[in-house]
Amino acid sequence: MSESDFIREVDEELRHEQIKKLWDKFGPYVIGFALLVVLGTAADKGYEYWRQTQAAKSGDAFIQALQLSDEGKKDEAMAALEAIKADGNGGYPVLAEMRIASEKAALGDTDAAVALFKDAASNADLPAVIQSLARIRANALMLDQGKADEVINELTALMDNDGFRHSARELVMLAYLEKKDFAKAMPIAERISQDAETPPELRQRAQVYVNYIRSQYEEPAAAGKDAKETAQ
Repeated sequence: MSESDFIREVDEELRHEQIKKLWDKFGPYVIGFALLVVLGTAADKGYEYWRQTQAAKSGDAFIQALQLSDEGKKDEAMAALEAIKADGNGGYPVLAEMRIASEKAALGDTDAAVALFKDAASNADLPAVIQSLARIRANALMLDQGKADEVINELTALMDNDGFRHSARELVMLAYLEKKDFAKAMPIAERISQDAETPPELRQRAQVYVNYIRSQYEEPAAAGKDAKETAQ
């Protein structure tokens, strides 16, 4: 064996010995850290699976509640929805709350329905789209109660740059018609009918309102003309 070979073997032995010493010293920590990573990943996956499973159960319960409602079993449906609202997972507690409000409105308890929709509309923890939808639903019921001024005050801000702007415009227009304020109702009706993004059915309704409002302008004018001719 040459001197250089001997030196290389000695170096390798020393390296092996250093590695062994390092492993003996830090190996347990490395293994422990690796186990923590594995266990943490497994726990995260396990929780995600559990969450999805619970959300799926809430979804099944929500569908069953809707079926009970469709079958006319209103009390049972309401009890099921209340349970989902209290203990459900995923987005189903919110859906349950909105459905409870709709059920109350259908049963004639409009004040309670409006209160529930307003609670959802003012809940900052909910997505903005849910808040806007709840506000629309509340104001649609309020308009039926004759609260035109409140509808105008609450929905005018939603008439621009909101996902439910088309519904907001229609409700505000109807509120002005309720007040017989045709001068303010007309530009909103025209805006709805002329907006290319307005849903087709809503655009058709808006055109009907445009024609109706025009007739309200024309009738007083015609009556005034007839009165003038009679006087002459």
